[in-house]
Amino acid sequence: MQHKVLDTSGILRTSLDFSDSVYYITNSVLQELQDENARIAIESAIKSGSVVVRDPSIEFLKRVKRAAEKTGDIGKLSETDIDIIALALERNLIIVTDDYGIQNVASLLGLSYETVSQEGIGMRVKWIMFCKACNSEYSTNKEFCDICGSELRRKSSGI
Repeated sequence: MQHKVLDTSGILRTSLDFSDSVYYITNSVLQELQDENARIAIESAIKSGSVVVRDPSIEFLKRVKRAAEKTGDIGKLSETDIDIIALALERNLIIVTDDYGIQNVASLLGLSYETVSQEGIGMRVKWIMFCKACNSEYSTNKEFCDICGSELRRKSSGI
């Protein structure tokens, strides 16, 4: 039986049958759950042992952040997203998510993922920031161009 980690969308966009696998969530996912029915279902699954709440170690959080910097997703991923990927990396879990940023970083790290309600990413990409005014490119998530001061845009380039 393969173990899986759920992000918030993986909980909200599907009716999970917790008997088909062992599921993990992080404390940050639990805190994000605002939907009362989903929260009740998860809390019941936690009590029955079908869902385990774990947080990743700092070492794996750092590894995920470095990978997210490489893909250019670091500015778009939430701390919860990073927690989920890090826990999957640490425990060799399948990630259940519709989030393309999570899928992109997971792909770079060699992690498996399953989607819930939409297709997954077609290919891994590297995001860069660029200036439409002067065509300067930046690898970080800056907001404004150092050269001309214009607002930067995000675009993908192949990895």
